Amino acid sequence: MIVRLRRVLACTAAWLSASAGAYDALRAQPAATRRLPVTDAMRPFVSVDAPLVALIDVTVIDGTGAPSAAHQTVLVRDGRIVAVGPVGVVAVPPRALRLERPGHTLIPGLVGLHEHSYFGGVKRITQMSTSGPLLYLAHGVTTAMSAGSMLPYQERAMKQAIDAGRLPGPDYLITGPYLDGAATVSINARPLTSAAEARRVIAYWAAEGATWVKVQGRISRAMLREVIQAAHARGLKVTGHLCSVTFAEAADAGIDALQHGFITASDYVPGKQPDVCPPENMRIQSTIDAGSPAVQASIRRLAKSGTPVVSTLAVYESFSRERFRLDTAAMAMLDPDVRREVEANHAALGTDGGLTVSPALLTNMMRWEYDFVQAGGLLGAGSDPWGTGFLPGFGNLRNFEMLREAGFSAEAAIRILTLNGARILGRAQEIGAITPGRRADLVLVEGNPAVNPQDLYRVVTVFRAGVGFDAKRLRDAARGLVGVR
Repeated sequence: MIVRLRRVLACTAAWLSASAGAYDALRAQPAATRRLPVTDAMRPFVSVDAPLVALIDVTVIDGTGAPSAAHQTVLVRDGRIVAVGPVGVVAVPPRALRLERPGHTLIPGLVGLHEHSYFGGVKRITQMSTSGPLLYLAHGVTTAMSAGSMLPYQERAMKQAIDAGRLPGPDYLITGPYLDGAATVSINARPLTSAAEARRVIAYWAAEGATWVKVQGRISRAMLREVIQAAHARGLKVTGHLCSVTFAEAADAGIDALQHGFITASDYVPGKQPDVCPPENMRIQSTIDAGSPAVQASIRRLAKSGTPVVSTLAVYESFSRERFRLDTAAMAMLDPDVRREVEANHAALGTDGGLTVSPALLTNMMRWEYDFVQAGGLLGAGSDPWGTGFLPGFGNLRNFEMLREAGFSAEAAIRILTLNGARILGRAQEIGAITPGRRADLVLVEGNPAVNPQDLYRVVTVFRAGVGFDAKRLRDAARGLVGVR
C-alpha cells in the first residue's frame, strides 16, 4: 500500500518538478510552514497571493554559488519551491499564476545577521518598530537577526506583531539586551558579574523568545565562556562585537559568530593585554598589512576553527569621509528633524573626534574577508543601521557592492548574503537558496546584478513564504518614519 502510494505521488509530481523527491518533501511539510497567511493588515502591500505561482523567463542566481542561469522558470506551490529549470523544461500547470518576467533576476531572500530595531547614532535613539521591518522587507531581507537591542521589550513586541501578521516584515530573530562584562562602558548593556547572573539573564531571555545573545567588547574570557555555556545549554547561540577578547580566544571558547571582521579583531594590536580592550582597536588596523604572514596565518586558524564571521563592510564605509555619500532615497525615509541630524553627522566626519574609517582600513577589511573565505571560512553579512545615514535594507544591498569590490563574484557575494547566513543561523535546509523543497523566500529585481551591481537596488517583488510583497508600497509606507517609529 505504501509503495503504491509513493508511485502515485511520484507520477503526480513529474509534471511539477524534475525531482519527485522534492515534491514529496513538500507534501510532508506541516501546513503552518507553507504559504504565509495574508492578513488584512498585510493585504495593502501584497501583489502576489496565489497557491501556485510560476516565475517565467527569469535569470536565477540561486544562492549556492553556482553560475547564474538565464531563461529559467521557478515554480512555487504553497510557499515552497517545487521546481527550478529552463523555460520549456519545467511544466507550468494551467492553474498557476504566470508571472513572465524577462529582463529580471531572481535571488534568494537576504539573510541579515547584524540588524537592529532601533536607530542609533543620533541624539534621540528611536525604535524602528514600524519603519525597520518595512524597509528590510522592501529591500529583500526576508530573515533578520538582531545584534543586540537597546529597547529589548519593544523589539520583542515588534517580532510578535510581524509573526501575528499585524505588520509586514522579515522573519525576525531577537537577541535581547546587550550583555557585557563588569567593566562595561555602555549604559545600554547588562553588565554580568558572575556565572550565576549570566545563567539567570540568559534563562530569562530564552523564555522571552530570544534565540541568540549578543556580547560586547568589555567582557572577559571567563565570562564569555560562562555566557556561551549557559546559552548553549538552552539551545541559544552567541555572537559578539569583541575587543577585550580576541577572535582566536572567542573561537576557542566556542562563540557561534564573530561580528564585523578585521576592524574589531584585537588579535593584531601589539602588546594586547588579556581581557583588556585596547583603546586603539578599530583604528590601528589601517596600519597593519592584512597580507602579512602573521595575519594570513591567523585567518587560516580562524577558518579552520569553523567559527563564522559576519561582514558589515558597508556600515563602516559610512564612517569614511572620502568614500561615503548620503543616499537620496535613503534620506527620504528619515523624519525631517532626524534627517538634518544625520546630514550634520555626515558633514562632521573626520572633524568631531569620533570614529573615522580610512580607505586604507576598508581595503584591509575587504582583503581580510576575501582571504578568510578563500581559506575555507564561513562568511555571512548584516547591515548594522546607524545615524551616519545607514538605513535598514539599503545597507544590506550596499554590502553586495562592497563584497564585489573585495573580489567576490556576483554568485559568491549572493551566497554570502543568503545561504551562508542561513547556515550560520542553522536554517540552511529551510532558506537561503533557490532549490526545490526550500521555503519560497525570493527577491525579484529588474535587471541583472551579476552584470550591473546597482541593479540589486531595483527590487520589484519580495516573496516571503510564497507571498509576494510590492517593494515600492513597502518603501512608501516607511517614508519619513525612521527616527519616529
